[in-house]
Amino acid sequence: MDKKPTDPDARDPEKPFSLADFEIGRPLGKGKFGRVYLAREVKSHFVVALKVIFKEQIEKYKLHHQLRREMEIQTSLRHPNILRLFGWFDDDERIFLILEYAHGGELYGLLKENGHLTEQQAATVSLSLLSLNVA
Repeated sequence: MDKKPTDPDARDPEKPFSLADFEIGRPLGKGKFGRVYLAREVKSHFVVALKVIFKEQIEKYKLHHQLRREMEIQTSLRHPNILRLFGWFDDDERIFLILEYAHGGELYGLLKENGHLTEQQAATVSLSLLSLNVA
């Protein structure tokens, strides 16, 4: 089984992550503040989604508090339908979020493709979200 990038055996926990720790793959999506790429941690070969957020955009729209809060929430949630935030690092221009990779795609993609969820799909998603666990 692949090791997660946060597993102690996967890397030196004292050394912060850097872009050199990842092989960057194809783009998965883009938004107003950055892009998301398929990536693989070099040592463990663990596949992740690497979200790249431009600091300039965070500064411009004064989103420091919102980004920090979203990171805190996503790090603490443990749910099969919510992507986990494994960690983060930054450089002079960007913030990199190391996210769980959604092999089946996102709920947003399903909605965009079909326009809506069936009643059964909506019930299934709603029920699964009601069973949220916070670490």
